Amino acid sequence: MSEGQAAAPELSSVQLMEQFRAIAHASHNRTNARMSAAGLSLPRFRVLQALASGGQLRMNELSAALGVVPRTVTTIIDALENDRMVARLADPADRRATLLEITQDGLGQLTRFRAMHDSAAAELFDVLTDAERHQLAKLLRRLQAAADAHPGGSSPARPERADLQPPGR
Repeated sequence: MSEGQAAAPELSSVQLMEQFRAIAHASHNRTNARMSAAGLSLPRFRVLQALASGGQLRMNELSAALGVVPRTVTTIIDALENDRMVARLADPADRRATLLEITQDGLGQLTRFRAMHDSAAAELFDVLTDAERHQLAKLLRRLQAAADAHPGGSSPARPERADLQPPGR
């Protein structure tokens, strides 16, 4: 540090956590608003994405994969089924259970909205250099490991490792 420059104030863990939360919240809201205006909310997009990558799933499996309560998934599935993007199928292994499957219409919508989702992510992260992106990914993995090591919250709503890589199309 050169003479005459004041030292940067030390950041508390609470300040960092609040900044992290604010960035995540703003990014989610901006992406959701953009996608909703075009006809598909971010939560519905996430459900379609999970079904496209996971194949046929039971409601509880989908709920666990997304890290949300089953009632939330039921509401989203009802709307997606009404829009013919998801189908409910009888589970041949358990006649009391229902499997969920993305339809061709759902796959078409997912493809269309992936570009919008990717664009929103690019707007946020394109301000970083490649080296900064790698450093951020490394730091996020460390934070995720620390969060996973301290149970006490609800089920983790974290992205799968593949979600940290560019999406395969």
